[in-house]
Amino acid sequence: MPEHVFRWPEGHPLPALPQQRQTGSRSESVELTTQERAAFAELVRRLGDRL
Repeated sequence: MPEHVFRWPEGHPLPALPQQRQTGSRSESVELTTQERAAFAELVRRLGDRL
């Protein structure tokens, strides 16, 4: 890493951001169908090809 780039220490929360949960609650998650999972995987693949 270039010496002009500062890396925030792992395990130390950023003071300006609220603490984040590691997983969403049940109301924040949805179950995807097989077709939806396949479509999402394709979208991620296509977006990854652009990088």
